[in-house]
Amino acid sequence: MKQFFKTRVEWILLIAALLGHLVLLSTRMSQSAETPLLRSWTMEVAAPFLKRAVGSVTSISNLWHRYIDLRRTHEENRALKGQVEQHRRTITAYEEKIKEIGRLQVLAELENSLAFPSVRARVIGGDPTQWYHSRILDKGMEAGLTRDCAAISPDGVVGRIVQVSKRSAVLQLITDVDSGVGVLLENSRAQGVLKGEGRREAFIEYVGSNEKVVVGEKVLTSGLDQIYPKGLLVGYVVATSPAKQVFQKVDVAISADVLKLEEVLVLKKESPS
Repeated sequence: MKQFFKTRVEWILLIAALLGHLVLLSTRMSQSAETPLLRSWTMEVAAPFLKRAVGSVTSISNLWHRYIDLRRTHEENRALKGQVEQHRRTITAYEEKIKEIGRLQVLAELENSLAFPSVRARVIGGDPTQWYHSRILDKGMEAGLTRDCAAISPDGVVGRIVQVSKRSAVLQLITDVDSGVGVLLENSRAQGVLKGEGRREAFIEYVGSNEKVVVGEKVLTSGLDQIYPKGLLVGYVVATSPAKQVFQKVDVAISADVLKLEEVLVLKKESPS
């Protein structure tokens, strides 16, 4: 019996040795001309995990590169917006300059057509309230301006100088409630005094109730106030109010847009000879 078990143990050891040898041989055997069989098995088992790991790293890398590209695109867009805004401001400045040149050219033509010495002045400020309609000009005594100089625009009379300093002056608009302009009606030749009502509205006082005033008729300066030369356009008749009294009220729309003045032509007072 002992001999039997001894023999079996020997066989088991022999088989185990053969299996071990076979395993050692398998490590040297090639599945192909280059890759050993055991290594091939290992690669087959590890490949899915390696693919996932490499895929995760690649995804993170791609995500990071997309973030960098997004930041770069955002910065480029911001820079482009800044350039567009700068170009827009430049274009606006050029457009304003062209408009200013056009206005100054019209003023120059008006200046050449007048028989009075004059000075071109720019509006640089104004009264913030609407109760007292005035504007500040950039010309003063150095340019020959004095109190009661008339100011006009290409569209008509705008006001008179009420205060003067060395390099600036205050212009009272004809729409001011305290202003007064001697006027006459173009067709009827009726005369009166224009009083301001604010904005671009005014009315004429002291027009006889028997005078025939026509809506749309031109209102011109009469020259009797010794401030505005005769014959300058002031506005147009828009309505009349017949009165039972001696005078009628004549409503006038001022021809010049006095609330949007940017440049004016100031007529100098002629020195007494």
